[in-house]
Amino acid sequence: MKWFLIFAFCSVSAVSQSFTSFVRRIEQLPVEQRAVAVQRYLSTIRSAPIIEGDSLLHFVSYGMVKTVLINGDLQGWTLPDTMNKIECGNISFFYKTFVVPSDARFDYKIIVDGTERLDPANVLVAPSGYGPHSEVRMPGFVSSPYLVPRENVPRGTIENIEVNPHITAPLKQYSLRVRPLKIYIPPGYDTLSHLPVIYVQDGFETIEFAFLPTVIDNLIADKKINPLIAVFIPPLRRGDEHMGYQRDQYKKYLCDELVPMIDEKYKTDRSPSRRTLVGISSGGFSSLYTVFNRPDIFLKVGGQSSTITPELKEIVSRKADRNLLPPSMKIYLDCGRYDLRRNNDDDFVTLNRSFSGFLSSLRIPHFYKEVNDGHQWGSWRERMPEMLTYFFGKLP
Repeated sequence: MKWFLIFAFCSVSAVSQSFTSFVRRIEQLPVEQRAVAVQRYLSTIRSAPIIEGDSLLHFVSYGMVKTVLINGDLQGWTLPDTMNKIECGNISFFYKTFVVPSDARFDYKIIVDGTERLDPANVLVAPSGYGPHSEVRMPGFVSSPYLVPRENVPRGTIENIEVNPHITAPLKQYSLRVRPLKIYIPPGYDTLSHLPVIYVQDGFETIEFAFLPTVIDNLIADKKINPLIAVFIPPLRRGDEHMGYQRDQYKKYLCDELVPMIDEKYKTDRSPSRRTLVGISSGGFSSLYTVFNRPDIFLKVGGQSSTITPELKEIVSRKADRNLLPPSMKIYLDCGRYDLRRNNDDDFVTLNRSFSGFLSSLRIPHFYKEVNDGHQWGSWRERMPEMLTYFFGKLP
């Protein structure tokens, strides 16, 4: 397989003629003349995908291959789109055009003759829990400034602790109580007391892919939030703990073992109103499930692209009917308009939007936001500063 790249890379393309006009002209040329015309055109393109105006997005590829497909947030990571093919002799030019919101951000990969890979014509690469992805940033997309480390900003420290290390094999592999933790300690900790705590599901990935310690450092330095402690919790058996047969056992572990241990070891505020539990995807479900069941421990909960189930609605409805949900609860929800779409019953944006409406129907205050993004760390990390400010922001 031969692959050709003829791009001088930059962030956004300035196209001298409309892409549609270019494609129409190439299709009208004799096959033997197309390669030269394509190469000449591509040599004027400063990056790929080609962004035309505010909303036109053209994916392009050029090489001695048979098929090129695109799979990513635009496709819900389910059914790849096949790129249109123009034969240019021994090589082929491929393209696919989308109209997208001007402030959208997407992850994607291409599939070349059956092999999935990064787009070699795109210099933007986003870290993710599934390996690196190629990234699209439309002209109206503005990344949060809090994601980037700053010089002269005091930094918190990360402590590594092992919970219940005395439990050994073979019991260790069956116990939810044995797991490593990372604890963020804010700058100036020795002079502080009664600190709020945020418990973060998929915690180690949140450090790696959402840069949460950096976000907290910057927000504290800018006086957007008060100092806090963050507990980063990695899953052991993610599916079983978050939504499977171990979810109640895991909920009990969080509320009755982990929280008391953190309160004993660190200078925390032990009020439920000063504890927050957050998560993404099934971790969002787990966080909502835990907090709605145990408002005696947590009164703040955040879910990003949360998995929403009928059971979750039933729990909320039952608790609300019995006046068991304190009015002081704070609930944060966000979801991407290009989130996972497995089938009509498992469309994340529709389910999250419906859940927000359901909470409103029960007069349960909450924050809900939809963004032009997908089911990726690239999306979730952009909202981390907003979520933290919602929970811990200083009053004006």
